[in-house]
Amino acid sequence: MLKLSKSLEYSLLALIHISKNDNDSITSSKVISEKLNISYELLSKLLQKLSRNGIIKSQQGKFGGYTLNVPSNELSLYQIINAIEENIKLVDCTHSLATKDDCNKINDCQIREPFYDIQNKIISIFESVTLEQLSN
Repeated sequence: MLKLSKSLEYSLLALIHISKNDNDSITSSKVISEKLNISYELLSKLLQKLSRNGIIKSQQGKFGGYTLNVPSNELSLYQIINAIEENIKLVDCTHSLATKDDCNKINDCQIREPFYDIQNKIISIFESVTLEQLSN
């Protein structure tokens, strides 16, 4: 069944922590790791992914850390999911360029279109929820 990964859960918790930080002050991955009891190594990888995808800004150095790159009221759950999970789909054939390599029943499948519609509705819901809403 559809289930969010631990990586996504930890990313959301970290982003909420960063968003609640005072006036864009920088939060280090070490502080986030200790506060949320998340493996430092895993958290660092997740924060790097979020930074590469433009969700957060990274500042290097002794007093380095992370701040949001997008205001929490504009950052959608879908953007975050896409940054961490990349290419999410309910079943392998629900992307527009699907071929027989994705599923050998693609040409005569009765569930592809309904699942494509369901996936689009789920994405729409994820797009409508912001980080700010999650953190309240």
